[in-house]
Amino acid sequence: MVKETNIQTAFQEVMAASGNIPPKQKQVLAASLSLFAEKGFASTTTKEIAERAGVAEGTVYRRYRTKDELLAGVLAPFMTEVLPKLVSEFAEKVVGQTYSSRHDLVATVVNDRMQFVVENQSVLRILVTEILVRNDLRDQTISRMVPLLKQNLYPVLDHLKAIGELVDWPNDRIAQFMIGTMLTQLVRSTLTNEEVTSAASLIIKFLEKGLAPE
Repeated sequence: MVKETNIQTAFQEVMAASGNIPPKQKQVLAASLSLFAEKGFASTTTKEIAERAGVAEGTVYRRYRTKDELLAGVLAPFMTEVLPKLVSEFAEKVVGQTYSSRHDLVATVVNDRMQFVVENQSVLRILVTEILVRNDLRDQTISRMVPLLKQNLYPVLDHLKAIGELVDWPNDRIAQFMIGTMLTQLVRSTLTNEEVTSAASLIIKFLEKGLAPE
């Protein structure tokens, strides 16, 4: 089974492989993501980013005039390369298995994604917040997620429908309900400091009943 890469490691790997970004800029972007995750976007200063990156603060300002530009610089490779990498690993690790019941699918996906959230919660808080408020990021996320879901998740859903284990709804709706339910738990945990995995069993029961054949 494939061991899934965490978000910051995947980001660093993408930065290291990129031939279009100068080395100091890569250091600045990696330091920005790390500090935004540790301290929050608002509490992070460009001085701290420069120190973490091992460059002069002026080097940061020459390429990124504001923290918003820095955040945009971090999010760009995330959307184009890191997200597809993570989704592909998830598909190979979890979705690529054979499931004989909707319970098996739902329990496997929910438990795996909740664990992923636990391991990446600080970074995901930033990403989810930005996706919720920025239409451009939301559009990019959807445009990149949908083909990957169609290729990997939809065949599993079609199989479960064929054997009478899943409600005969459009696959995009089923995926929406599964992903949306888990995302709302992340948002709730972010707002209330509730343990992310505390509702995993309830989410599994909710989805299993909600996706039962009519």
